[in-house]
Amino acid sequence: MASDVGVRALNSVWRFRTRLRLGRHVGANEPSDGGVLRSPPAPLEKEETSHVEELQSEETAISDFSAGENVGPLALPLGKARQFIGLYTMAHNPNMTHLKIERPVTALPPLWVRCDSSDPEDTCWLGAELVIAGDSITGIVLYAVSCKADKNYFPSLENLKNSHKKRHHLSAVMAKGFAQYELFKSSVLDDYVTPSHTTITLDISWSPVDEMLQVPPLSSTAILNIKVESGEPRGCLDHLHRELKFLLVLADGLRTGVTEWLEPLEAKSALELVQEFLNELNKLDGFGDSTKKDPETVNHDAAAVDRSVLIMVRGDLDFAEQLWCKMSSSVVSYQDLVKCFTLIMQSLQRGDIQPWEYFVSPSVEIQEQVHRVQKLHHILEILVSCMLFIKPQHEFLFSLTQSCIKYYKQNPLDEQHIFQLPVRPASVKNLYQSEKPQKWKVEINGGQKKVKTVWQLSDSLPVDHLRHHKPDFSDLTLNGSLEERMSFTTMVTCSQVHFK
Repeated sequence: MASDVGVRALNSVWRFRTRLRLGRHVGANEPSDGGVLRSPPAPLEKEETSHVEELQSEETAISDFSAGENVGPLALPLGKARQFIGLYTMAHNPNMTHLKIERPVTALPPLWVRCDSSDPEDTCWLGAELVIAGDSITGIVLYAVSCKADKNYFPSLENLKNSHKKRHHLSAVMAKGFAQYELFKSSVLDDYVTPSHTTITLDISWSPVDEMLQVPPLSSTAILNIKVESGEPRGCLDHLHRELKFLLVLADGLRTGVTEWLEPLEAKSALELVQEFLNELNKLDGFGDSTKKDPETVNHDAAAVDRSVLIMVRGDLDFAEQLWCKMSSSVVSYQDLVKCFTLIMQSLQRGDIQPWEYFVSPSVEIQEQVHRVQKLHHILEILVSCMLFIKPQHEFLFSLTQSCIKYYKQNPLDEQHIFQLPVRPASVKNLYQSEKPQKWKVEINGGQKKVKTVWQLSDSLPVDHLRHHKPDFSDLTLNGSLEERMSFTTMVTCSQVHFK
C-alpha cells in the first residue's frame, strides 16, 4: 500500500509541477540571496512514516491547486513546501527501495518552492539540488531562505561562522564579502515625473571579512555596471536625442511608408526657418563665412549638448548641418519637407548658395546607417552619463568607449544591456567609502562549493512573491525627500544529505 501511494504521489508531482509553477530555478538562476531555516529537514529516510501518512492528503491538495485556471506562482505554508521537497528527495533516494521505483531514476532539475513566510523564521523559499558523481545520485543539498523587514536583525560574524561550522562539522571557514553601491538611480519622484531605467552601480567583493557591514578595503575587486537609456532626462543630450528620433521618423517612413511626425520645437514653421536661413546666406560674402556665427546662435542651431562643460559646442557647422538643425526641430509633415527642399533647389539653381558636395557611401544600406547612428548615440549617452554622475578619470572613459564599440560591432542596439568594466577601488573610493550600500552580503564557506551560509542586508525586497510596504509618491514629504527607506535582512542556509 505504501509503495502504491508513494508512486501515485510522485506521479502527481510530475503531472502538476508545471501548472503549479513552484518557482523552480536551474543553475545560476537559483535564488542567490535569502534567509534561514534554523532546523533544516532531517534526512528523509528517517521520516518515512510521517511522509507516507501525508501522501494521500497531498494528492488532494495538488488537485485543489490545479483545479483553477491561470493560478500563477503559489506561495505555500512551510509544512506544504517541506512535503514537496520530501517527495522530490524520495524520488531520488536509492535507499527508498520499498517504494519499488524503477532505478536508475532520471535526475530532475533543482526544485525551488515559494513559501508564504507565515512561520516564525519568515521562510520564503525552500530548495533542493541533487549531488551527482558520475552517473550516480549520491546526495542532496537542501536550502532554506528567509527574509525579514527588519534592519536591526544583525547576527555577529562570529555567530554566523560558528553556526556554519557546527552545522557542517567543520574546523575552519572562510568569509567573503560583497557590497553594491548605487552611483546613479532615478528616485521615486523622478520616476513619477519622467520614468527612467538608467542605473550605474558599483559591485565590490573581498575576502576575508573582518566585521559585519565592513566598508570594502582598497584591496577589493570592483566592477562598474552601467545601463543607460537614451534620452535620459537628467543627462544633457536631450536635444541630440530629439534629432535622433527625427532621423528615425524619416528612416521608418522610407521603410514602411507611414510617418509619425514629432511635435515641433519651434514657433515658426519649417518653411519660414529655412527661408530665413537662406536669406542670411545671401547676405554673407561667400559661403565660407556662413559658419562664423555668434555663440548664442551656434548654441541654438547645434542643439547644444553642453550644460556642464562636458562637450565643446562646435562653431563650424557646414550648410547641411545648419539646415538639419533648422528642419529637425520644425518639420511636421511631408509637405514641409517638399516645400523646404523646393526652396533649397531654387536657390541652388539661381546660384544664390554654393555648398560643398559631401561624400555618401552607397555600399551601406540606409537603414544600416541609421542603426549605426543609433548605436553611436547610445555610446555617447553612456559616456556623458558617466561623466555627469561619477566623474571618472580619462583612462576609464577610454576603456569604456572601447568596450562599447567592441560590443556594438557584434550586437544589435540594446539599451537594456549592462556594460561592465573592472575598476581599481582606489580610483572610485570617494564614491562609496562614505555611502551606505544598496546591498551588503557575507558568504560563509568551508570549501564546499554548494554548501554555504549567506546573510544579506538590502534596501529593496529581494523576494518578489512577498508583499511588504513599498514607498510611493504619497510618501514624499513637503520638501520632496523620502522617508527613511525600509531595510530587509535575508539569510540562506544549507544542509547536505548523503545517500551513499
